[in-house]
Amino acid sequence: MPNHVHCQRRRAELLAAIDTPVLLMAGGWISRNYPANWSPFRADSTFLFFFAHPEPNAAALFDPKDKSVTLFLDERTATDALWHGTVPGFAEIRKLTGVTAVEKRADLAAIARKKLGKRAARTIAVPDPRATAEALAITGEHLDFYDTTKCGDPALIAAVARLRNHRSPEELAEMRLAVAVTREAHVGAMARTRPGVREQELVGVVEGAFARHGCVPAYNNILSVRGEVLHNHAHGNVLHDTDLVLLDAGAERPSGWCADVTRTWPASGVFGVEAREVYDIVLAAEKAAIDAVRPGVRYRDLHMLAARTLADGLVQMGLLRGKVDDLVEKGAHAVFYPHGTGHLLGIDVHDMEAFGDQVGYGPGRVRSQQFGLGYLRMDLDLEPGMCFTIEPGIYFVPAILRDAAFRKQWKGMVDFARAEMFLGMHGGRGFGGVRIEDDVLCTETGHEVLSASVPKERAAVEALVGSAAG
Repeated sequence: MPNHVHCQRRRAELLAAIDTPVLLMAGGWISRNYPANWSPFRADSTFLFFFAHPEPNAAALFDPKDKSVTLFLDERTATDALWHGTVPGFAEIRKLTGVTAVEKRADLAAIARKKLGKRAARTIAVPDPRATAEALAITGEHLDFYDTTKCGDPALIAAVARLRNHRSPEELAEMRLAVAVTREAHVGAMARTRPGVREQELVGVVEGAFARHGCVPAYNNILSVRGEVLHNHAHGNVLHDTDLVLLDAGAERPSGWCADVTRTWPASGVFGVEAREVYDIVLAAEKAAIDAVRPGVRYRDLHMLAARTLADGLVQMGLLRGKVDDLVEKGAHAVFYPHGTGHLLGIDVHDMEAFGDQVGYGPGRVRSQQFGLGYLRMDLDLEPGMCFTIEPGIYFVPAILRDAAFRKQWKGMVDFARAEMFLGMHGGRGFGGVRIEDDVLCTETGHEVLSASVPKERAAVEALVGSAAG
């Protein structure tokens, strides 16, 4: 786990990259339904990147002028000790973390004013609105956590992103641990799958695996026989023997570093004819994109490679008509593949997505207005140390395939009549969708698939399904 020494090194890197003071906020407890009933505390990701085991309500002032880092923590009181147990004092915290000083959180504004003088300071908006408001009162900025173009000064965001976008060995070790737990969860869910089981039972298997290892879900688990709903968090369906189960789930370590893996498998344990065809096309697209990962490659090119591979397979199935390059150029494939190929991955599952396209897209690059391609979350030139997902899919979405405008736009390129056959499968429940997702590291010489241990070859998946069901 990244320790205090590692985080001290990361803080020194930030101090070397900034020329104005920076105030970072961890955020505090956020109430779940009444003030004293809190949701689990999770520090803002940027704060967590620079501080191991941050306390709720913590703040830190980075000053490049004297290379100091002042940490602000709540006072230690007898009442807190009664309810929450004793915690290290300020002197011990300063020694453990290697910060310049530890001060009372209540004195943040006064100490910041004295230390800053007439100098301007910068901050980053965080999920806790009270912490953001307090930081803005000190810096005088006008930021908005919910607007990715206004979450922080662009120069500060760029400095933070350069550090967060290149994994150190300690950080990669955490991600590999998260993947190992994620593998256990996926394999456990596959093994306990059988017709008649509710989705929620399998969600329990996944979350139980996370909890056994001290992890939490990195995002709301997606486990559904309605795989065509990309972010389906409802878990009330009963599995039928013709259904495909799609699980998109990843563990998050206490350090914040996480995994993000998707697998799809047949509820019966055997892929049907159409399901086998679709699965093999998606797997081929995923492998092609992964194989192309190396330094200097543009991520958008990986997306287009996956799209062409999917389009070629859909032509073979008779769902698309025409030349593959023409179909992809016109976006016809997107009626079956309406999202991007992946995203950055790290201490956020969609790493630094709160910073928007100023981080996810390279200089001078903007999002496409084309349907499907416009959802590409990342368009960077790959560098060693970057981590991201590769996750193509094929989906049969009624709202897309029956859209009158889309039918007109891609008339002759999409066989909508044949697509209707898939929408009507399984007694009207529909085919659903297939997605396969892995976590990939760009290395100096190519790539490493961090999640390679999670089974995805069709025969291996079929052998696992139902193997633990009694």
